[in-house]
Amino acid sequence: MPLSFKMKLIIITSILLIIGQLTFAQSNERWIAFYNEEADLIGFKNAKGEIMIEPNFMGFTIAKTFDNIIAVMEENNGKYDSYYLTKSGKKVGYDKLHIIDNGADCEREGFIRFRDSKTDKVGMFDTNGNIAIPAVYNELSKTYNGMIWALLGAEKKYWDDHKESGCNHYSWKDGQKLLLSTDNKVLVDNFEYENHIDYFSFRLTKEPSTESTEISFKGKNEMYYTFTDIEKSFDNWLKNNFLNEPTKDKLVNFSMDSLTYWKGSWITESKEQFIEQNFDLIINKLNVTLNTNSDSFVTINGLNPFIYTGDIYANYFNTCGESIEEKHPVLAVIINNRTASDLKQDHFEFLKTENGYRFLSFSISSEK
Repeated sequence: MPLSFKMKLIIITSILLIIGQLTFAQSNERWIAFYNEEADLIGFKNAKGEIMIEPNFMGFTIAKTFDNIIAVMEENNGKYDSYYLTKSGKKVGYDKLHIIDNGADCEREGFIRFRDSKTDKVGMFDTNGNIAIPAVYNELSKTYNGMIWALLGAEKKYWDDHKESGCNHYSWKDGQKLLLSTDNKVLVDNFEYENHIDYFSFRLTKEPSTESTEISFKGKNEMYYTFTDIEKSFDNWLKNNFLNEPTKDKLVNFSMDSLTYWKGSWITESKEQFIEQNFDLIINKLNVTLNTNSDSFVTINGLNPFIYTGDIYANYFNTCGESIEEKHPVLAVIINNRTASDLKQDHFEFLKTENGYRFLSFSISSEK
């Protein structure tokens, strides 16, 4: 029986939808970096192992995977070109890489920073290589939960004679600290705070928060942008959860599956075995911090990629192998042990996971 015009239209429409879905899936496929035989140039393969980009890149090309847009560097007739490359092959931002600690910026939440070498100002490209935020800012943070910290109108001050000596160490003086959206709208025009903020705890409220572990900023829309203060939140958890009526089972529950400790080198053991053997030592050491006059403090860092490897930690690093510190910070409790002639320290590290803070590692200055 011949197909009706309506039935043919339905079939054609279905085929087009399937093709569209397949094309979309392919464009969002993650490509994996690989080296050439000499291990000096990088290219990218798809999940099937098919070469999508031949090994041409070097230097500032640090992306281990290619999601949407990456910073690359390649040789071109004896010269070195640096630019941003999209999945579609679009090249943008020639000689405008945003360099930090000798490494180029890495895509975060679909955006990547660039720096205009002529104006020394920073902007952002989106996944398609379009300018999402123009280069008018002194500094921009990476994108955190769809938000960006920005510094505008500041003055660069070099440290002593460092500019002339080639060290280029500097700090920013004055300027306006802003909270931006990814479409360059100012959300908060006085976004200044000394402690670390958990951008992923964001709440929009009509009134400022009265919680001791939160901070609120009045927005341009007259609403309050409320965030968790990481230091205060961790201090509250440590005292009221981890150290409150501690038991071995409780510490096991509040620990990573494996715990790492220093004994001439980093050693990893199952949390059950480690806590069984060191429970009293851990608690006795950390109980010192409950005293408000204790000689201790907390620092915030990222997860060390050279120590914490393997699939269990993969979600805590971005596509360039950098720790996602703003979402999964490592909070280190450092206890000073002072003598008349020496200072030794005990270190306890906790990782903020999707399930809350978890005991990660342990390094002490004396006892076994």
